[in-house]
Amino acid sequence: MSSLDNALRELREKRSHAVVEIEKLDRLISGIESLHGAGAAEVPDNTVQPKRIISAASRRKMAMAQKARWASLRKNSQPVLVAVKSAGSVPAKRTMSASARRKIAVAQKARWASLRKNSQPVALVAKSTGSAPAKRKISAAGRKKMALASRARWAAFRAAKKKAA
Repeated sequence: MSSLDNALRELREKRSHAVVEIEKLDRLISGIESLHGAGAAEVPDNTVQPKRIISAASRRKMAMAQKARWASLRKNSQPVLVAVKSAGSVPAKRTMSASARRKIAVAQKARWASLRKNSQPVALVAKSTGSAPAKRKISAAGRKKMALASRARWAAFRAAKKKAA
């Protein structure tokens, strides 16, 4: 078994040396091609390309040039009118005229007035100051019903607590 392990180890070492040798040859080839001006013909996928470093001044110049290109494109282009709504798109925001808003407000006030007119009247108690709105007053019968309901709820609560204990 140890002879097989040794043979396997030697083969792996040879393979790693061969990979290193191939990478060196690839670098030499790309260096010569760059001097010749041909560029890299074929770059293997497993090699790492050096990162391109650009100075801050060059980046500023590139940004200004790109902004100028976009500005010229915007200047020469015609404004696009979107007349047809595409499926799945967000509808365009619509503004309402002041007269339309007034009409809606008047109609809503009329609806509320008719609801108030048809609803049951609530007994109001007038305040002495007159500036604050009047408070609602609960009738004696209503107070009695509320008290009875509250007592019944508490009795049920106590019974459930007693039963659980």
